[in-house]
Amino acid sequence: MEQNSYGTRRAISELASIFACQWSNGMLPQIRFMEGPHGYRPDADDWGVAPEVSGPTYLRTSGITQPPVVGLCLYEVFRKVKEEERVLHYSDFMAFSEGLERYHRWLLTERDPWGESLAVCLHPWETGMDNSPAFDPLIEKTRAYIEAHELPVQTFGRADTLHVKGEHRPTARDYFSYFGLLALFKEHNYNQGAIIEATPFLLQDVLFNALLVASLRSLAKLQDELAVIGGGGGGGVGVGASEKLKEKAAHNVVRAEGVAEAIRGKLWEERGGFFYSYDSRGGRFLRTRTVSGFTPLMGEIALPAQAKRLEGYMRDPGEFWTEVPLPSTSLSSPAFDPLRYWSGPSWPVTNWLVVRGLRERGSSQAEALRQSTLKMISEGADADRTRRAAMGVMERNSVGEEFTTPSTRQYEHGWLWDSAIVAASWPLVSARPTPYQPQEGDPGFWEYYQPNTGEPLGAANMTWTASLFLELESMGL
Repeated sequence: MEQNSYGTRRAISELASIFACQWSNGMLPQIRFMEGPHGYRPDADDWGVAPEVSGPTYLRTSGITQPPVVGLCLYEVFRKVKEEERVLHYSDFMAFSEGLERYHRWLLTERDPWGESLAVCLHPWETGMDNSPAFDPLIEKTRAYIEAHELPVQTFGRADTLHVKGEHRPTARDYFSYFGLLALFKEHNYNQGAIIEATPFLLQDVLFNALLVASLRSLAKLQDELAVIGGGGGGGVGVGASEKLKEKAAHNVVRAEGVAEAIRGKLWEERGGFFYSYDSRGGRFLRTRTVSGFTPLMGEIALPAQAKRLEGYMRDPGEFWTEVPLPSTSLSSPAFDPLRYWSGPSWPVTNWLVVRGLRERGSSQAEALRQSTLKMISEGADADRTRRAAMGVMERNSVGEEFTTPSTRQYEHGWLWDSAIVAASWPLVSARPTPYQPQEGDPGFWEYYQPNTGEPLGAANMTWTASLFLELESMGL
């Protein structure tokens, strides 16, 4: 049998590193901490997750999760690798699919306290859009709660501003709430029910739940295809096991539609014609238009009439169609800030998700957004040069062949949705690249970009920005 390509091997290793740190309750943690001091805070000791809480994990972890993009990315890996590699890694794909089953089950039980088929986020970091202005009312409530309950808040010296300008990052006000919530979690020893009972931050987030739908649908596709391989003898599991896989796939389609229906029913505001996240403690929409409102274009969530209204906002130069789209917060919002993290800059990761949703619907806007994002990342360099540099950045930010860190300077350790997205792009790399050495004229593969000028912002040489260049480029082939 033909051996793995380098990229396939790296994709499988990246996914394996994610599931090797899955908690016994099914949660996939936000951060997997490398051993030893690495400067990032809060670190493993700050989170204080004991094995009695998490169960045995390969590395120590944080105590929260991140957007559930893993299923979508796992299926992307399966779809991209060669047929013989699918057979070779059949047991790996089976193990990953079982891990995903447990993760989805956790999200739709422990994180769905009212049985609404919507998972709740307990921390802004779980949404992936940390300081989104949409969350400001919850941040203020959280601050008041922390002060009233005199929770111990440590700021840990804020390592996030060591290499990045302070005006590009969330404010001290935001971080007070972030670290206060961490103190609350530790106080309740990471018991989900107790935290949900107590916390002022209880959010049904649009992007998070849209990705849960995409993950469920992707898992169902993977299980159907694994059933074919197994039933044909390639996986050696037999017809009975293949039938069970098909049953699981059908069940996941039903669960995906349940979450999609809940998003359409609870997170869509008809008057404004937009999807908004919901403050579950306060019982209200968080009516700041952000890029997350477009993510229900994925996964057959938005109805045709809803999708039409979303595209209207997207095409509006006074809302989201900037010179370098898509800004993370609408230009019409008083909270729009073109420099500060999720308050306005354009991010490759959310653009990629929206491109996927537009492509699913056959929208001509998909290609315009794909091309503008490639142009944004490349910063004027040609495609070949950017492609080579992107692969070099992925290799440079690797921890052996085990997994990638978001960057070697700003965000060491393994992060959930960064790792999953990079895994989806590794099969596009056929041979081991040379670790990146900056050359004049190369793009910087930045975290995010000024939406009116394209000025690069945040941290440079980010792994997922590099990998998303490869991913978006491949979507045009």
